[in-house]
Amino acid sequence: MSLTQPTSAHSPLATPAAAMRRGRESRLWLSPRGVAILVVITLLLRWLFSAIRQLVPDEAYYWVWSRHLAMSYPDHPPMIAYLIRLGTAAAGHRELGVRWPMGLLAVGMVAILAVVFGRLCRDGRAASFVAVSLLLSPMIAVLGSIATPDTPACFFQAAALACALLIFAPGGASLRRGWLWLGFGLLCGLALDSKYTSVLLGVAVLLALLWSAEGRRHLRTPWPWLGALAAAAAFSPVILWNAHHQWESFRFQLQHGLNNDDEFSPWASAINLGDYVGSQFMVATPVLFCLAVAVLAVYWRRRGLPMHQRILLLTGTLPLVFFAAAAIHKKSNGNWPIFAYLPTTLLIGHYLAEKPEGQRQFWAEVAVKVALIGLIVIHLPEALMWMTPRLGNPQWDRLFGWKELAQKVESLRGGSAVFAGDYEYASELSFYMPNHPLIWPLPNNRPTLFDDLPGQVGLQAFDRVLIVRRRHEEDAPDVVRRWLEPAFTHVQTIDFDQTKLGRVIRKNAITLASQ
Repeated sequence: MSLTQPTSAHSPLATPAAAMRRGRESRLWLSPRGVAILVVITLLLRWLFSAIRQLVPDEAYYWVWSRHLAMSYPDHPPMIAYLIRLGTAAAGHRELGVRWPMGLLAVGMVAILAVVFGRLCRDGRAASFVAVSLLLSPMIAVLGSIATPDTPACFFQAAALACALLIFAPGGASLRRGWLWLGFGLLCGLALDSKYTSVLLGVAVLLALLWSAEGRRHLRTPWPWLGALAAAAAFSPVILWNAHHQWESFRFQLQHGLNNDDEFSPWASAINLGDYVGSQFMVATPVLFCLAVAVLAVYWRRRGLPMHQRILLLTGTLPLVFFAAAAIHKKSNGNWPIFAYLPTTLLIGHYLAEKPEGQRQFWAEVAVKVALIGLIVIHLPEALMWMTPRLGNPQWDRLFGWKELAQKVESLRGGSAVFAGDYEYASELSFYMPNHPLIWPLPNNRPTLFDDLPGQVGLQAFDRVLIVRRRHEEDAPDVVRRWLEPAFTHVQTIDFDQTKLGRVIRKNAITLASQ
């Protein structure tokens, strides 16, 4: 596949009407009206998925946050809790109530970027590629269906990126650019209120400004610095919360993301890096990931890039490189650099606009088709489970069985106080048990919101308790003894394995104890 062909002398940038006519040669290139229809369909599909799939443990945990609003939390900043509180206030304490704001944010970020790209690059086929490839991507599907900090973080970063790009759009007045800098700063602050890694966007834009004479001229005006103050003001509640909690949330995330693994070695580093690259194949689809890396390499070799392309290049590159470097020292999560694929997709759109035919058109179409296949697959995990349990995935397993587990616990409790072995089980049981009781997790090494909630009582305060936990094959019969002794003398443990279409998705142990 060739990605280094010279720019066509008949650039479609100068002939948008001709580009739109050529775009009709492929069914993948939609008109603006077609893109708008696809946006609506995508949003409805996101809400349908949200309504019929059970919450994964992290979502249930953030739902617990939403019932105890604060300026921050031990694990993450608070934006996801505010959004879930909004969602459940409008639609109730059900799956759709937790998730419907995520669908709006996901399609909203695509719409914002598509409109801004159309302002910067007046090419119908490239604009269609940007919108369609994102709307059909599994990445946007997950962001729009699962309530995690990634969704608001990506939305506010996308809106901030749009401001930065419009600042350098042709014909921008100085006053309008000033307001855009303030908007950029405020949105960066809101992104930081969602996820701390959003700081990479601000760093990337600053590097882009330092990289060019035009950018350095902006730094000699007050507007970028006023934008920085706006970001600090929006982020200040999280800073204040951490200052009053021994910087707990900051310390947890630094340790979680950057500290070396205990068994660090060159071989482990190579495995972690390989896992990181493999996870990006899953996040972005293999074709789009390879296309993104190839286009980034092409633009890094070019000189004299316009400012908005420098911003796209750096905001797309920095997260991928930063988390690749982090993966050398510690196993990373595949979703950490997810924002990088938004500016990178816009950069691919620019590359396609330069010569929208031949190899470039072919690989753009392949990327969209593969994304569509991936989108279908992630929505139908039962189909793969039905074909063979070996194709099951632990991430899919987390979508099933929690309601049934809660029903089993309710049938066995008989007036016992219910506890959970960890915060994930505690959160899922709190959501799915009747009347949404607050289920306390038993002590563990990870800091959680439950540590800070008032009213916590220990097992010894009750005559009868029921403990629900994850069962491991290496568990000894007396695994809960450290929790129950010496107060509880009658202990019975029930193994409750859950299956889905012949696949074991969860192994639980339910312990009943009385004094």
